[in-house]
Amino acid sequence: MKYLLSHRTSYTYASTVDSAQHIAHLRVRAFAGQTVGAISIETSPIPALAVQHIDHFGNSIDIYRLDKPHNRFDIEVRASVDVRFPDPPPAASTPAWEDVRAALNGNGFPVEVEASEFVHESPLVPVVEALKAYGAQSLKPGRPILEAARELTSRIKKDFEYHPGATDISTPLAEVFAGKAGVCQDFAHVEIAALRAHGLAAAYVSGYIRTVHSKEEIALRGADASHAWVAVWCGEAAGWVHLDPTNDLVAKEDHVAVAWGRDFSDVSPLRGVILGGDSHSYGVAVTLVPTG
Repeated sequence: MKYLLSHRTSYTYASTVDSAQHIAHLRVRAFAGQTVGAISIETSPIPALAVQHIDHFGNSIDIYRLDKPHNRFDIEVRASVDVRFPDPPPAASTPAWEDVRAALNGNGFPVEVEASEFVHESPLVPVVEALKAYGAQSLKPGRPILEAARELTSRIKKDFEYHPGATDISTPLAEVFAGKAGVCQDFAHVEIAALRAHGLAAAYVSGYIRTVHSKEEIALRGADASHAWVAVWCGEAAGWVHLDPTNDLVAKEDHVAVAWGRDFSDVSPLRGVILGGDSHSYGVAVTLVPTG
């Protein structure tokens, strides 16, 4: 599926910002199953310095330094993307989850070194015992890992209310789980924590989900904004499989991935430091429109 993407973020400050530095994870990532065509990022005001880097996880980041007074900051990314995530293998054919865990552990020398980095707790996904028990309901002894992960994904969609405003990024994961409500970041963090608690590798993926434009189409939760889901390591043969607990989907043609890391803190679309500004308001406008 081919898409045109537009993502615009605007900050308006109550008083003048004298200088600022921003870090953006906004460049759509190319990988097997996703090809990036033309891409552009524009900011207003124009930065005094703009530098592009690759971070630890292989994501593109842009760093901007603004050294002139301003009362507003706008940044917009536009891109053309061709998406077709690889089809995962039949869930029942994937290895038992205990075998995947053993390979990730490797008695201190993991077979899958890169994937093993996503087994451990991270700043926004600490160990939560209640989530270990929640994951155990799907991770039955000897069960194929993708079969277990797909059931867990479905359970999260069923058990949690999609409720914008119920949480923010500072809400502790234990509170999210107790309240059973939140948004896509929360759903992803819940699934990641439930899997990691059992020694499995799960990554946080930021990106977008297709915008629905007709009454005949099924509304997708998380559209028209930044979206998030989970990539689960299913062993060497199957590799990473992307699962969306907010919509109970396997990512195929409806998702566009921008970046991945251990949790939201690794791939925040935009963060920074400003001098001045006092309070601020912001707005985000996203469209991901199919073109063929």
